Amino acid sequence: MKNKLMTTALVTSMLSIGVTSAVAQTTITGNIDMSYFGTSASGGTAGTTKSQSSQRGFGKEAQVNFANKGKMTNGMDYAAGFSIELDGPDTGGTATFAENTYVDLISGNTTITLGADHIQNPDRNVTNLVGFGYLGLDGLNNVISSYPKAINSPYSAFGAGLVQTIPGLGKVSALYVPDRAGATVQNDVFNGNQSTNDGGESQMEFGFKGDLGVKGLDVGIFYNKGDKQEVGLTGFSDRKGSKIDGSYNFGQFTIAADYSKMEGVATGTGSTGAMTAGTDELKGKSAGIAFAVNKDVSIGYAYAETETSLAGRPDEQVHLVAIGYNLGPVVAQLQYKTVDNHSNVQGLDGEQIGVKIGTKF
Repeated sequence: MKNKLMTTALVTSMLSIGVTSAVAQTTITGNIDMSYFGTSASGGTAGTTKSQSSQRGFGKEAQVNFANKGKMTNGMDYAAGFSIELDGPDTGGTATFAENTYVDLISGNTTITLGADHIQNPDRNVTNLVGFGYLGLDGLNNVISSYPKAINSPYSAFGAGLVQTIPGLGKVSALYVPDRAGATVQNDVFNGNQSTNDGGESQMEFGFKGDLGVKGLDVGIFYNKGDKQEVGLTGFSDRKGSKIDGSYNFGQFTIAADYSKMEGVATGTGSTGAMTAGTDELKGKSAGIAFAVNKDVSIGYAYAETETSLAGRPDEQVHLVAIGYNLGPVVAQLQYKTVDNHSNVQGLDGEQIGVKIGTKF
């Protein structure tokens, strides 16, 4: 017992030395964004009563990031960190503590990463070049846009990944998560598994991001697949997602396009009536263009449409125009969106104006 206690004390002492020596390499950064949205909607016939609605209000997101990096005794590099994200109003808001949580072990161009919301992923709409947020117009009748966002990506669940940098081309990555819903994450490293419900099922994702050696080019290619959910639910299909997107800057102009496909996911919720849970297929495509008036002011336009496999539903179509103003430490953005057949519901149309002020520290 004495030897065991001495060993434990020695290990604890070594860990304490490591923590102390790494303090100088710790950084704290953050950002805060304030937004205002005004949304109006009318119509809607598929699975819903015709309605007219409008809403307006402010939004807020604040995030603090803690990061540390250095070298290990075997000569490899490491990086570790986590973020705290605070969304919503003063009361009743939400706090996310698993945001960008990671431990990276780095050897040259190869990185092994453990954590959540850290590895490169497809959660972006590149064609919204000047505006902010996702391309689709969310919120009509409490329903989100059909336009694909993260294409079923499991990146926000805890898992293990590998990232390989290919000099001159970009980075390829592979991610595995044992439960895409995160339901089986342990409370802490000393406790056993807190859930026996593996309803989320495991999932894999493979991806690439880079410029392919072309200055001004930004390309993303992703594919993911997970088993269908089996516990407590029937009729679900295997979950899949794929996306290819890219943008190219030349002088004052930037152009962008993307194509996405999602399978086996429940789409269309709320007052418009849900589509068939876990069996739908969505295909989205969009294009955008931006012009830099000068070093501070840019304007942009994007168009997107989404096709659903559900019979009798029309394509959702979104138009967006935006202007951005760079004020140095503060960035201001104004955007205006219109949508026809929101969430693939015939005649559910709407418009939205949004303003965002953001700063980083």
